[in-house]
Amino acid sequence: MAVSANSFFIVIALILGSILVFIRPHELPQNDHANEDIAEMELRNFTLYELDTDGLRNIMLGKYGFQYKDRIEVEEIDYTDSTRSLRNNILAYYGVYNNVDIITLEGNVRYYREDGMILTTDEAVIDQNKETVLTPGPFKIEQNDDNVVGNKLFYDRLAGTTNAKTVTGYFTLKD
Repeated sequence: MAVSANSFFIVIALILGSILVFIRPHELPQNDHANEDIAEMELRNFTLYELDTDGLRNIMLGKYGFQYKDRIEVEEIDYTDSTRSLRNNILAYYGVYNNVDIITLEGNVRYYREDGMILTTDEAVIDQNKETVLTPGPFKIEQNDDNVVGNKLFYDRLAGTTNAKTVTGYFTLKD
């Protein structure tokens, strides 16, 4: 029994046509991850340098970094800013830099300033443009032999004001 080539191709065409007509793709259910942010860049054990015509401005080190459209999230952040009159260094377990010079820090936050001031707290929000520091919880500030402990610190360097609650200070008075 001989099968002509035309009959063979007609059968194949009918099979393919029926596949197109009768088999429809399913719609996949929406998962919970569909609306999450996806990092544009991920870094591990990194060092970022910001340079300009005057030289080195900032250095940011971290264990893990995730850059999104509107922010940079860093685990084990170590950030040094050399653009201010007093160079400062910030360390924390977790930090979010929102690309508008606001840094939100969480977990064992340590702020070191070139003149010897050290601020330690668990949470801090630093606005680099306004040069303010806000700590919603307990904090400790040390400089030389002096130290201050309290809650809810708001420090404004430009205005020269500091506000806090339940403050206790220990100061060394000079003769």
